[in-house]
Amino acid sequence: MKKNVANVLVIAALCITSNLFAQKPAQGEKTAEVTLNLQTGTSPISFGLHRSGAAPAEIRLRYFISDLSAIRLRLGMAGGSTTNRYAGSGVDAEVKVSNGFGLSFFPGYEMHFEGTNKLSPYVGGQLGISLAGGRSVSASNSLVENPGPADIISGNKLESSAGSTFGFGAGVFMGADYYFLDGVYLGAEFGLSLFNMTSTGDGEEKQTISGAGTTTTKILGSSSTDYFGASVGGLRLGIKF
Repeated sequence: MKKNVANVLVIAALCITSNLFAQKPAQGEKTAEVTLNLQTGTSPISFGLHRSGAAPAEIRLRYFISDLSAIRLRLGMAGGSTTNRYAGSGVDAEVKVSNGFGLSFFPGYEMHFEGTNKLSPYVGGQLGISLAGGRSVSASNSLVENPGPADIISGNKLESSAGSTFGFGAGVFMGADYYFLDGVYLGAEFGLSLFNMTSTGDGEEKQTISGAGTTTTKILGSSSTDYFGASVGGLRLGIKF
C-alpha cells in the first residue's frame, strides 16, 4: 500500500515538473505579442499597428496548428493629426495636418524547430497588404505648411490632399522565441522582403491668394516596386494562452 502511494506521489511530481518546464506552445495553443521600444524617452511598448508616417506600432497573433508549426497574423494601424498656430505681422495662422488612417495585414506561416525546452527557433514566410489614406494639409492665412512671419497674410489659404496608397508584398523571415517564464517569452526576428509594391493615387492642391482667387494644381500619383530589402525586427514580448 505504501509502495503504491509512493508511486502515485512520484508520478504526480513528474507531471507537475513536466508542466513547469513545458513552456513552449503545443498544438491548439495561441500567442499574442507586442513590440518593445527600447529607445530612450519613448513609450516602452508599441501597441497598435502600422508602417508609415507615425511611429510603427504592431500586434501579432499566432495559432499553432501543430507543436512545430503555426499560422500568424501581424496587424498594423496608424493615424493622427496635428494643429499648429503661428503669428506674424498682427495676423495668426492655423495649420492642420492629417496623416490619414492606415491599416496593414501580414498573414504568414511559421515552421518551428525543436530547439531547447525554452528556446523555439523558426523560419517562415508572409504576405503583406497595406491601405493608407492620403496626407492632407489645411492652412488659414498661409500658403505654406510651416509659415514664418512673412508668410502669414490674412485671407490666404492652402488646401492640399494626397491620394490614397495601396501596398502589396511578400517576404521570408527567421527568428526565435525564448520562454523565460511559463507561457511568457521574448522574441527577435530577421526578415527579407522579396518584393514590395506601392501605388499612390492622384491628389490635389488649392491655393487661395487674398484678392487674387484660387488656383488648383493636380498632384500626380506614383508607384514603385522594391526587391530584396532586409529588416531587423525589434524585441517582442509575448504570452501563450
